[in-house]
Amino acid sequence: MEVSLVCGADMNRVWDNALEPPTEHEVECPACQAVRTEALRAGQLRDDTVAEDAQTRVVVDPLKLSSVWRSYSADLSPRHCIVSDDGGDVEVRETVLATIVRETLADHEDGRLGRVRFSIPQAPLRLRIDLEVAHGVRIPECADRVRQRVSSEMYRQLGGRPEAIDIAVEDIHA
Repeated sequence: MEVSLVCGADMNRVWDNALEPPTEHEVECPACQAVRTEALRAGQLRDDTVAEDAQTRVVVDPLKLSSVWRSYSADLSPRHCIVSDDGGDVEVRETVLATIVRETLADHEDGRLGRVRFSIPQAPLRLRIDLEVAHGVRIPECADRVRQRVSSEMYRQLGGRPEAIDIAVEDIHA
């Protein structure tokens, strides 16, 4: 999943390239510097854990390591504000928003969910949902149903709706 930092850089790319020399942008950007610092810390923690486990002959459970990584990366995902009907704001991480969209559309009979993209943090929340639509389904009606389902579920769970939900049909499937 693409996770954009406040500056617009892809967090995963910055994280993956943390051992490389920083780009000109990363040298100046506090958000990119923070991600690089955390990536280096995580790498050192991993190296220390592997070295310690090698000395004690303990095998690292890949499922636990994967779970820790998901939790850690979820904590780094940007937050978005949803304005509730009572005028208050609800801050929600992108990982939570993506989960709501995935679960809402998991059983959608007219199409399959592709990617979910978000507007930049601190701006009014806009979603872009990439879909594969079933052959023979009218795309405008399908897009309206997807918008309605996602909007209703976000309202139910968060007390507010995104400013807009854009639908991009990427493919047609049988």
